[in-house]
Amino acid sequence: MKNAGFFLAYLFLVSGLSAQSGWTREPGQGYIKAGALSFASAQYYNLAGDLLTTSQFRQQALSLYGEYGLSERFTVIGSFPLLKINSFETTEAVAGIGDLHAELKYALLKGGFPVSLSIAPELPTGSWNNYAQNKMTSFERINLPTGDGELNVWGTLAASHSFYPFPAYVSVYGAFNYRTGFSGNSFRNQFKTGVEVGYQVKGKLWLNARLAAQKTLGQPGAPVDFIRGDGTEYTSWGFGAAYSISSKISATLEYQNYSDIVFARKNLYSGHVISVGASYEWKREE
Repeated sequence: MKNAGFFLAYLFLVSGLSAQSGWTREPGQGYIKAGALSFASAQYYNLAGDLLTTSQFRQQALSLYGEYGLSERFTVIGSFPLLKINSFETTEAVAGIGDLHAELKYALLKGGFPVSLSIAPELPTGSWNNYAQNKMTSFERINLPTGDGELNVWGTLAASHSFYPFPAYVSVYGAFNYRTGFSGNSFRNQFKTGVEVGYQVKGKLWLNARLAAQKTLGQPGAPVDFIRGDGTEYTSWGFGAAYSISSKISATLEYQNYSDIVFARKNLYSGHVISVGASYEWKREE
């Protein structure tokens, strides 16, 4: 398939919603990526959007991402954080698995302007309550869960276009996150949109740039732990690179940060996110 390279180019970040495209896999084709992420910041934007300086919050994660073409139009996708490690500089580190992201993607249109629709439940497989002890005072601790404790469902509409034979592509998407709640607290729904452009250098190196924005819908309820994401809003931007080591194996490097370009930051630690990964791709035998 002449546009296969454009399809592969968007598969960079650990998160299932970090990048979306209109392309689906051909039957029997598959892709697996292992990734590692690191983040640290002391710059917290509260629910009102005010910037506060706190002790540094840190997160590291190891994740596994995969795709498999079930048919000409259906692709199944999975993203699973195998390990998340959360801490503040004033606390011990706590760890656990994250929430499983399972996705079924359907090709509404194929060809030069592919359009896809996907439904993606996130299952509450992570640690709902994961308390970190304060290193300075033995009687104080903070909850740093590795999962949000709820069942939520993402619905995403995405479209793409490759400029073949010019080695470049563009993808745009819009997504709605239906959230439920946890421990008597109802979480608000979210809307997310984004755009990504990519370019291939000399057949081996893909470079991309992306912009995404997330908005919370509805009125605030009772405050919950910041890490559960209720009321989180932001604009994120980033760059990525994927280098083909062989016809099936690639290495990836990603950078992401946050701003207030589209939606202002709220309920968010803002800072640099660095991730690296290695991927393996296979095709059905002819």
